[in-house]
Amino acid sequence: ALRRSWCWVVGSGLAMAAGWSARVRPEAATWFGVRGPYCPLGSCLGEQHCPGCGLVRSTSAALQGDLGAAWAFHPGGVLIAALLLVTFALHLDILRRGREGLLHVRLRRTGYILLWTSVLLGWAVRYLTRT
Repeated sequence: ALRRSWCWVVGSGLAMAAGWSARVRPEAATWFGVRGPYCPLGSCLGEQHCPGCGLVRSTSAALQGDLGAAWAFHPGGVLIAALLLVTFALHLDILRRGREGLLHVRLRRTGYILLWTSVLLGWAVRYLTRT
């Protein structure tokens, strides 16, 4: 459990650092002039039909404090940014205690549910509110 927690601390820390350092624009997020990942499903179906399109931009904008832009890119990105922060803190606490407790397990399971709920509900909100 401790090795896994180290991986989560490093992974969520890197994801937050990437989000904080991104330059977010409506068309894409860039890092030092290099465009972020392309969405193959969004390229085929169109951004409005892809459940995950806009999440990188949205999460980056939320981590930078621009909640309005984050919501516009994908409503789920705000929750995903919060989940990154909670994941980082949760696994730091596991490492501090030297073991994983029942509360940690419950929070992690809740986080997984919230992650997928945010992606799907965010997509539904975006799909239903755009013309």
